Amino acid sequence: MAGGKGSRMGGVEKPLVKIGDKYLIDHVLIPIINSNIEKIYVAVSPNTPKTRCYVNKTYKKTYKECVKPVNIIETSGKGYIEDLNEAMQYFSQPFLVVVSDIVNLTSKIINRIVDYFYLIKSKNPDIEALSVMIPKEIYPNPSLEFEGLVPAGINIVSPKYGEQKEEIFVINELLFNVNTRDDLIFAENLLNQKNK
Repeated sequence: MAGGKGSRMGGVEKPLVKIGDKYLIDHVLIPIINSNIEKIYVAVSPNTPKTRCYVNKTYKKTYKECVKPVNIIETSGKGYIEDLNEAMQYFSQPFLVVVSDIVNLTSKIINRIVDYFYLIKSKNPDIEALSVMIPKEIYPNPSLEFEGLVPAGINIVSPKYGEQKEEIFVINELLFNVNTRDDLIFAENLLNQKNK
């Protein structure tokens, strides 16, 4: 999901905020490309025209020979839920949704999330969605919290409108979302520590 206004980042398209030697969207797309995910779509909007150009130029060219091309979905940019509902028409099976501002995502984590979803679905076929959460005690200054858990910005949803029967997957690793300039400083420090 890369169509939000990013208003708390000073008017810059948030997916193109640079952290380290990569843009935020690279910190998400590269692990997805290297995961077991088969088809990859980036939902952009009129709010993110530079992101659309960057993804088309970088990921179509760089991964041209790859069996996993990165495709663009155009959404209205009215809001996260509205954009997700518009993107839903491209899918006929449950699909992974990842926000474009997570800095320390890995392909291993993505594979664990997907494997967990299909494991619980095999035990309970009524499950339609999965919400990935992080314990509050390992997440610095969360902007959202539900009963001691912080949303990671990663979900699996079924291509149907309305409420879905959801399971929670708690991951005991810090997946950090960049929403403000202070978050940007924390994310840079987090990546510097990881790279040492």
